Amino acid sequence: MAKPISKEHQLFGNRIKELRTQEGITQEDLAFKIGVDRSYMGFVERGERNPTLSKIAKIAKTLNISLSELFKVYKE
Repeated sequence: MAKPISKEHQLFGNRIKELRTQEGITQEDLAFKIGVDRSYMGFVERGERNPTLSKIAKIAKTLNISLSELFKVYKE
């Protein structure tokens, strides 16, 4: 298994997983809705990949939240 790119990537991935779980969406469903492979979504959630802004926007839209809500993890 690859290591997270950075602590920030890991926090962001954890935030996506947390919100996805709250919405009752599987990793596979989220990946399909944003147009990526399920394995890529797993890499993002573990902080091992750096998603593009367009992918991040699609994630937020699919999770029915704003971009600012998605990035709230960084206010701590």
